[in-house]
Amino acid sequence: MKPLSWIVAFLVLLAVPGGTAAAGQPLDSKITNVTVFANQAMVTRTASVDATAGANRLVIFTDAFRLLSDSVTAAVFGEGEILGVQVVRVPVSEMPQEAIREIETRIEDLEKEKKALLDAKKALQKQEAFLDGVVDFSKQHLADEIKTQLPSTGELKAFLVFFDETFTGIFDKKRETDGKISSIDREIERLRRELSMHRGARDKTLTGIEVLFSSDKTQTMEVEVRYMVERARWSPVYRASVGDEMKGVDLAMMAEIIQTTGEDWENAVLTVSNAAPVRAGRLPELFPWRLDYTQPVPAREKAAVMQTMEMADTVGAAPQAEAVRRETALSFEYTLPVPVTIASREKETIVPILTRAIEGAFYHYTVPGLGADAYLVCEARADRELLPGPVNVFFENRYTGRMILEEKGPGESFTLGLGIDRSVRVKREKITDKATETAFFGRIERDSIIRELSYRIKAENLKDTPVRLKVIDHVPVSMTDRITVKDVRFSPAPDRRDVDGKEGVMQWDLELDPGAEADITIEFTVTYPKEMPRPVF
Repeated sequence: MKPLSWIVAFLVLLAVPGGTAAAGQPLDSKITNVTVFANQAMVTRTASVDATAGANRLVIFTDAFRLLSDSVTAAVFGEGEILGVQVVRVPVSEMPQEAIREIETRIEDLEKEKKALLDAKKALQKQEAFLDGVVDFSKQHLADEIKTQLPSTGELKAFLVFFDETFTGIFDKKRETDGKISSIDREIERLRRELSMHRGARDKTLTGIEVLFSSDKTQTMEVEVRYMVERARWSPVYRASVGDEMKGVDLAMMAEIIQTTGEDWENAVLTVSNAAPVRAGRLPELFPWRLDYTQPVPAREKAAVMQTMEMADTVGAAPQAEAVRRETALSFEYTLPVPVTIASREKETIVPILTRAIEGAFYHYTVPGLGADAYLVCEARADRELLPGPVNVFFENRYTGRMILEEKGPGESFTLGLGIDRSVRVKREKITDKATETAFFGRIERDSIIRELSYRIKAENLKDTPVRLKVIDHVPVSMTDRITVKDVRFSPAPDRRDVDGKEGVMQWDLELDPGAEADITIEFTVTYPKEMPRPVF
């Protein structure tokens, strides 16, 4: 059977008191597909119905807290035609309580668990207080014994070991108990927020999508509705793995999904999309650029302006499963290969999206002015599908840290820090700092300080393989004519100056053979007023 039509309606509620409508034939539906965007989701519900010949009013209900009425579409797979689609709100005497009861029960269970932990903590506190009393008693008892008989070394050692082990055990259990209590408190708070959403989002009406369908005959057919909901989002999370052979980067992108829409997505086909819908359905508009003398805004007028602004700005070698990729004119979409279940709650769900091998250039990186560490770095290039997000980095199957992949255009490079390499040693030392006071001569200000400074950076490769090392350092840059920096000399000359547009920041690219060393010398002279606080160089 083929869908007869899709109707995209700019919907309004039926013009009856309270904005509600009498329901047609309610259908038993289920969520079959969900497409998640950056801050909302498109939900597809399907139902089967036995239609009679003639007009049929079919209603599919939803538990979504915030359904965007203008986004609703419908399709009927049968013989006949769709006459209309609208959102209806049906008053009910009592709202369904299953979700609320489930959350309340979970909160009660957690509070019981918390009470048991608090009781256990009290028992530990009593044990600690008892031992404190024993220690206080022992202090006096030992003092009295020492007057008459000195305890043996073994007795003292056994005494100290006993208290050390006992106190340590109590403290460890208290820390563990406090951690569990804190975790329970966070979960209870999350559940209470969830409960508040369930209670506050209801006004004793059920939201439904009504499809008016003229059936050519008595038939069994499928009805499908789609609607956009808020309180759903996804963001990319990456895992970057580099092997000890350092041939490239295995990059896996996962989607972290959180949805508190009010309805669970059970066994649904899930798609995530990087599409960015036009906000409020409007394109940006450029207004004339006018320059004027700023005048105070009267209180009443200013309040109106502010209100307008606020309204306008609202471990095995098994491969990882991959989503099915689809490219549209505006975005990439990834559909998971198997249905998934994501409950409506403030807890993230991680699903795999894609994996790929990326070529990378490996080198070491050091900033001696900030520390003596040399970092092993992999530099790779982004493609069109990589989105900003956190990256968990692994080197030789060991976790080395977490970084943020910033917005990158296709072909732009990004770097992954793989950890500190102790086999590459870097040292920066000041070798000259000579200050001279002046009275007045030439163009130098009276009572000035002239400081001649020089630094040496020494890099050494202790590895048995060659190393490419990028060294970053800087020279001071004056921001006032009362301070001058001159006679700047480098040996050797830097390979890059003003790195990434940062004035005074230099880069040297060194090639170090096994066991080799290299020196970099930086010299400059700074002149500044004597009354100026002594700069730190």
